Amino acid sequence: MASPTGPFPTDVHAEKGLTCASCHGGDSTSMDIRVAMNPAKGFRGRPSRQEIPAFCSRCHSDANYMHKFSPTAKTDQVAQYYTSVHGKRLREGDRRVAVCINCHSVHDIKLVSDPTSPVYPTNVPATCGKCHSDREYMQGYDLPNLSQVEDYQNSVHYRALSVEGNLAAPTCQSCHGSHGATPPGVRSVTDVCGTCHAFNRDFFEKSPHRDAFASLGAASCVQCHGNHAIQTAGEYMLAGPNSVCLTCHAPDDNGGQRAQEMATSIRQLDGDIQQARETMEQAERAGVDMSQAMSELNNAHNRLVMARTTIHTLDSAQVAAETTVGLRIAAEIQEEGKQKLAELRRFREGLALSTVFIVVVVLSLYFYIRKNGRSSSTEP
Repeated sequence: MASPTGPFPTDVHAEKGLTCASCHGGDSTSMDIRVAMNPAKGFRGRPSRQEIPAFCSRCHSDANYMHKFSPTAKTDQVAQYYTSVHGKRLREGDRRVAVCINCHSVHDIKLVSDPTSPVYPTNVPATCGKCHSDREYMQGYDLPNLSQVEDYQNSVHYRALSVEGNLAAPTCQSCHGSHGATPPGVRSVTDVCGTCHAFNRDFFEKSPHRDAFASLGAASCVQCHGNHAIQTAGEYMLAGPNSVCLTCHAPDDNGGQRAQEMATSIRQLDGDIQQARETMEQAERAGVDMSQAMSELNNAHNRLVMARTTIHTLDSAQVAAETTVGLRIAAEIQEEGKQKLAELRRFREGLALSTVFIVVVVLSLYFYIRKNGRSSSTEP
């Protein structure tokens, strides 16, 4: 009976001054168990799983009460929960679905901003994975693929979160929701991805792919990028042995040719930017100030990023418009770097020649003075 109280002193509720009676009711002033835990005193005891959402919502759905602790606290979590797959199944009598305590814990609940909280961004995949990666526990549910968490941990999103420390990187709840967790449907995938990738979404919505995918009942972004195991996008997806475009298009049809054109122009810009950057770095190592040129090269890189985004239009002319500007900038900076290095070489060559000339003159004067000095000393 004492074990639940162990972690409670570090619980966010305890830190806010709440006690056991704040949740469980009863008479906190009495040490007599018959009085302290008397239902007549409001003692509620341990709630069943079906009762937990309502149990938590007595406070968390009360805007006036929650405002005392956090003016920005959301008070619609329970209402959202009952719109989720979890909440709907709970009302249908399924006691295995996640309720509040499965994600937030019980007596050691932490703020979402606490890195030790189960719902802190870096911990969310493991928290969801407690159920969704457990094949035995998930038996009976229409989820044939239970590798979602493992796939996600091999994705570019997870690398951004765990390696780069980007807490804004997508986690499970970013796409599925948290309290109102609902998998995105075929028609909503574009909007889910577009929450972060707005330009990609807008370009796709105006492209021929939009209607083509809709007619096939295909989930837009997922068709090319996948869902959980999303990898870094690149020109390899347009053309080459790992081309995604060639899944549907032949290399010589209109789509295949456009993909090749876009890949070629983007690769050329990427290569030219790399060459210009190497030239800039070589000049800087030689002592030339190239800070302004480096700043301008960022503009070329921005064009590269935009060109890669513009491929969602499927219009190779629009992609070329971006790469053309980038190529011009990269070429100008490359030429500037070469000129700076050439000037530096000429300066050093001139300095070397001047040094040699000065040394020759000094030595000539030295020997001349020395010779005249000896002649003077031998005169009678």
